[in-house]
Amino acid sequence: MQQFGLPKFSFHHNAHKLAVGIVAASVIFQLLGPRIQSLLAFVPPFTIYNLEIWRVFSALLIAQSPMQVIFGALIIYSLGSTLEYTYGQKKFLYMTLGLPLLGNVLTLFPALLFPSSFLFPYFGAHSIVTTLWIVYGLRSEQTGQQLNFWGIPLQGRTFALIGFGFVLLQGVFSSFLLVLPDLFSAMAAYGLMMRGGKFELFSRIESFYFSWKLRRMKAKRGMHVVTRESPQKKDDYTIH
Repeated sequence: MQQFGLPKFSFHHNAHKLAVGIVAASVIFQLLGPRIQSLLAFVPPFTIYNLEIWRVFSALLIAQSPMQVIFGALIIYSLGSTLEYTYGQKKFLYMTLGLPLLGNVLTLFPALLFPSSFLFPYFGAHSIVTTLWIVYGLRSEQTGQQLNFWGIPLQGRTFALIGFGFVLLQGVFSSFLLVLPDLFSAMAAYGLMMRGGKFELFSRIESFYFSWKLRRMKAKRGMHVVTRESPQKKDDYTIH
């Protein structure tokens, strides 16, 4: 039965860096003046119509309350360490930051149709915590691992549903418009894990990047990149 524990802190772990980053970003954000705060928050109509694209990224690590800062950092520090060990450092970041970022991007579409309904700020730390919570639960379900949540034994899918339930309850007690990025990122986490936790899109992007880098090396140094389609020339340097 898996129990929650805090691993030894190390800056070699991206999960630990992310936990510290959320604390630092949230504290610094609160110390800034209202004018700068208004420029960093994710407000979809401003992003669309004023082309303030940085808003999609700048609010990702910001939490809205002291409770979110403390518990969010603890959850990322603890659960994130396990997921990072499972998926590796790069895939862990792709998932942890990529899915909340996708939630922000998807929120732009309804905001494009109804801009007056989205004139309030969004912050991404809660989306990151929700994503980790759901992925951790579904991963435990796939491996047959039982979890211990505050002394209560839970199956992984129940643990994941608790994380999704927090988002739904926030929507019920406030407005679903206020939790739309969280809702999108939570659904994306479910969709990813239902596919077995595969990262084909990110792998394709990474493959495209390295192919582009090899082509640049070829152009600069006269190297010849050998592929299945191109025969090897004797006079060229080759990269296999």
